[in-house]
Amino acid sequence: MNNVEIEENKEIKRLQTLLSYNILDTPYEKDFDELAQLIALICDVPTAIISMIDDKRQWFKAKVGISMDEAPIEETFCKYTVVQDELLEISDALLDERVKNNPHVKAENGIRFYAGLPLKSENGYNIGTVCVVGDKPKQLTGKQRKALKLLTSQAMHLLETRKKNKNLGTELSSILGKKIAETQKKLLLKESENKSLMKAIKNSSGVVEFRPDGTIISINQNFEEISGYREIELLGSHHKMFITPADYSENDRLWKSLGKGKFKTGRVRRIHKDGSEFYLQATYNPIQDLDVRVVKVVKISQDITKEIEAEFSLQRAKDMAESLNEQKDNFIANVSHEIRTPIHAMLGFTDLLLENENDGHKINYLKAVKVAGDSLLFIINDILDLSKMDAGLLQIDKDVFDIRDAINRVFSILHLKAHQKKIEFKPSIAQEVPQLLIGDKNRLAQVLINLLGNAIKFTSEGSVKLLVEICKETDFKVVIRFNVSDTGIGIPQKKLHTVFQRFTQAEENTSQKYGGTGLGLNISRQLIEKQEGNIEVKSEFGKGTNFIFEIPFEKATEKALKKEISINNFQEKYSGKILICEDSELNQRLVRAILKGKGLEVDIAANGEKAISFLKEKNYDLIFMDVQMPVKNGYETTKEIRNELKLTTPIVALTANFMTAEKEKCSAVGMDDYLAKPFQKKQLFEKVEKWVNGKK
Repeated sequence: MNNVEIEENKEIKRLQTLLSYNILDTPYEKDFDELAQLIALICDVPTAIISMIDDKRQWFKAKVGISMDEAPIEETFCKYTVVQDELLEISDALLDERVKNNPHVKAENGIRFYAGLPLKSENGYNIGTVCVVGDKPKQLTGKQRKALKLLTSQAMHLLETRKKNKNLGTELSSILGKKIAETQKKLLLKESENKSLMKAIKNSSGVVEFRPDGTIISINQNFEEISGYREIELLGSHHKMFITPADYSENDRLWKSLGKGKFKTGRVRRIHKDGSEFYLQATYNPIQDLDVRVVKVVKISQDITKEIEAEFSLQRAKDMAESLNEQKDNFIANVSHEIRTPIHAMLGFTDLLLENENDGHKINYLKAVKVAGDSLLFIINDILDLSKMDAGLLQIDKDVFDIRDAINRVFSILHLKAHQKKIEFKPSIAQEVPQLLIGDKNRLAQVLINLLGNAIKFTSEGSVKLLVEICKETDFKVVIRFNVSDTGIGIPQKKLHTVFQRFTQAEENTSQKYGGTGLGLNISRQLIEKQEGNIEVKSEFGKGTNFIFEIPFEKATEKALKKEISINNFQEKYSGKILICEDSELNQRLVRAILKGKGLEVDIAANGEKAISFLKEKNYDLIFMDVQMPVKNGYETTKEIRNELKLTTPIVALTANFMTAEKEKCSAVGMDDYLAKPFQKKQLFEKVEKWVNGKK
């Protein structure tokens, strides 16, 4: 191919590029006009043109200072610009050989100055020019040349953008057409699906159509079966025929809401044709027209009568279970009272005898009775504590106590058992363990008695030891670790994970061989966790067991120390009159002996009526009131004391019932305080100190 052919091919491609911009039918555009005005202003010339050039003509896309819209290619200066890539600047046209004979130069006030740049398309072809023209010779400044280049680039950018937008519009039209076709196809498919769905709904649900006022206009066969009515019987009837008059107001609110286009769903009770009740899971769907007016309401429902009846049965069973549970609590409360009352008397008289007995043999026998009574009390407490935990009523006290004294008391209780088995039994308390702590010493003692008692029970030779030490300490708290170790029978590895479960023992015959309820370890773990502690067990079958637990205690302050000292230092003698309302003869004799031993005057009333007669004749400083007495119980007696006798004498309830509700009931009738049976002498005198000496 020769050079002429190559140039011709280039020109053809350039013209094809030019046509791709649709120049021939493009009107002037505002953006281009404003750009031409800006070019003329910056270059300080009267005329500026943005044009496109083919092989015959130059078309003006935008112009300033010129009236014609196009010019023959042979008369233009731009035919020289379009064939180069740089700025063409002619300072004086009369002196330039290329254009001095151009008719536009020779004309009156003809062209003297020209500067132009080619418009280069993305594929590299020059398709037009941006030029400025003046009627006087001049030269552009450096800034003007730079600005002209930038504005020429902007003009080409606008052309490219317009072309892309038009191409995009064409493409979008094509895509939109396809999308419309696809959407129409989907709509047809969706319509078919909706018809199938509605058919499925009608086959599986009860469907009723209503006018906006609630008048029935159609029902399907399923609803006929649910309601017992045939469609012909319901057409033209109102929705109210399915409800009782008691529900009319709610029904009116329903239809008023539906008339506003609000969707409603829920469980509803309706009346069957035979007068019986049936239940529906129903949705009421308002159907609106284009003006958002409700034209009808469609109810879709499922029969849930069996489900509701099952729920009612479940609720009845739940109510019955709660009733039985309440009966159980009352039974436990009564059993607690009936069992703890004689135990309280037995242990109390044993303590009194121990205080006054000097014969060594008798003391040993009395201690044996005390240990037996304590053991019985521990078993009872296990059962009652279990009920407390189940009821969520177990409370942890926070009092100042001497940890060494608490541990020594535990060992004194269990010492006889260990001595009888001839095993070593001793505590080891690290020196750095504080003497006084704040916590629940009774719950700690209960855990230690359980663990140490078990250790003694399952150890036939060797030792049972308790190691007490600090494992963590801060300014205000100390975490104490207790390690109960024995050389007993041990626990099989496969049973270790079950030892803390209720009624679970290592072997099936353990209870028969060693005794016990199987509750001690479960209760111990719960008591420890209730005190924010933890417990673990390590054991090797045949070689012994270690129970290790940790409990955080608060450190006792100086103020708390003084309070503890004052609590434990009771007076040798008291003065005052106390009325004991107690029906148990053993407890009467016990409390009388304890109180009279301290110099207090004591009267005993075996029932509420006797107590009232005493109070009408004498004044008392304190009343101990048993809540369960014949003739007139403690509650009734207290009400009469407060409401009829108008007495303000302090009343302390005596009861073996551990329930929180019991305390609340005592307070509600006018009692001032509460003392749980069995109690120790110390606890009894704490109440005397508080209500008798505290007032003086």
